[in-house]
Amino acid sequence: MAYSGAEVKSGIFVTIALALLLGLTVIVGRYTTAETRTWPIEFGYISGLEKNAPVRYGGHEVGKVQSIEVRPLDAYPILVTVEMKADLDLKEGSEAFIDTLGMMGEKYVEIKPGDPGKPVLGAGKILTGTDPIPMYLLVQKMNLMADRMEELTQSLNPLMEEMNGLMVEHKEEIARILGNLDQTSANIRDMTHDLKFRPWRLVRKD
Repeated sequence: MAYSGAEVKSGIFVTIALALLLGLTVIVGRYTTAETRTWPIEFGYISGLEKNAPVRYGGHEVGKVQSIEVRPLDAYPILVTVEMKADLDLKEGSEAFIDTLGMMGEKYVEIKPGDPGKPVLGAGKILTGTDPIPMYLLVQKMNLMADRMEELTQSLNPLMEEMNGLMVEHKEEIARILGNLDQTSANIRDMTHDLKFRPWRLVRKD
């Protein structure tokens, strides 16, 4: 039984699609069945971090956020549990903070490796993360800086006006001083040029 060209093309397409699906299934299966371990990290503020957000170790993605627990009575009320590859050990002195992929992108947990010479964090020990700065605090600081600049400008205005008045009042003296400086500069330039070709004039006169 002969197959038409369209049927042959369709068969090839279906075969390729099944092969890709099988390969993807194997890759995902390896990832999901890989041994993992969890680490608790406490924060005071997580800036919109969500469950299943990526976890990076030294800039490389190694896991995801497994859960986020709210503990209102604790000093650090947000407990973020991250799931990472089992062969990654957090050393004492490791740092954790929340970053953003791009300016307005997805939030993720970044873990900065600690000193290799330090011992591994004990089982169940909670790592204290560094809280991100809330946007409203940045806006407040920018507004405060703008207010300080305005105050500084206003305080300098009387001084600038006084300096302008002095310059107008002593306009002739300032012009004379500038003229003398220009003449002195010309004399030094001429003397330097002359000494460049007649250096002996430093020790004797012609």
